[in-house]
This record gives sequence, structure tokens and C-alpha cells, in this order.
Amino acid sequence: MRNPYQRKAASKTQNTTFNPQDIYKQFIEHLVGQGNLIALYQDGWALCATPTGQKAFAVWRNKSLAKLLIKDNWAKYEIQEISLKDFIEKVIPFLRQENTALSLDLTPEGQNILVAPEKMLLDLKNYLYQVYTQRPEVFKEMDFPLPRNIRLN
Repeated sequence: MRNPYQRKAASKTQNTTFNPQDIYKQFIEHLVGQGNLIALYQDGWALCATPTGQKAFAVWRNKSLAKLLIKDNWAKYEIQEISLKDFIEKVIPFLRQENTALSLDLTPEGQNILVAPEKMLLDLKNYLYQVYTQRPEVFKEMDFPLPRNIRLN
């Protein structure tokens, strides 16, 4: 007779893979949800490099992730919040001008998601449009730029 109280073994086919698309989507949702993101600053913003050698501006969705990187070369850097409005209106245009990528949620192990500023701006605009159609009152409460005022060119 089979024991009815015996636990089943955990499935060996659990999905534990690192899916950059899902993490990128969650980053945008989190950014809009809290209205800001985190970067490190000390006489200039903390920059890292892509595997091809291109400069990348490191940003995080919360302070605890950013604190993990305040060591070694970035030991004297401090956490700075960047509002969504400033990110869209000032930071992304500057990054586009300087040909600098975005490094999302960089870890001490060097894992991150690299995104072109143009793609981030387009995806933010699309997501903000979805939010605006469902809950326009959020834009007054959080001082978000209206999707129709975000220029891609």
C-alpha cells in the first residue's frame, strides 16, 4: 500500500533559467511603479563597459542592489535617485548623444541587461501609454511625462 503522506519529489524540470526579456519587462514596470531608479554618483555617474568595450550607464531598480556595487573602483560613490521624468527628459537624450548603453541591475558577478537608450525610451513610452489608458490619474499624482509628449527623435 502507498503512503498517502509521502511528499512528492520536486520536479526536475523547474524553470530556473535567466530570461533577460522578462527581467527587462519587470524593470520597466518597477521603474514606472515607483517613479524613479537608482544610480551611483561621485563627481560623475558610475559607468561600466559592455563586452564590446562600449560605455554603459549603470542603473538599478532599488537601493539594495546598488549598495552591493559600492566597493573597489566605486567605493566612494553614493546612491542617487533619478526621477522617471528626469530619466526620460534628460538622461536618455544625453546617453543617446554620447552613444552610451544602459546597464540594468548590474550584479557584483557582472550579470546585467544591456539596453540601447533608444529601445528603453520606446519601451517606456509604450508602457506609459498602456498605464495612461487604464489609469490617467497616476500621471498627475506621480508627475510623469505624458506619453504623447515623449519624443523619440
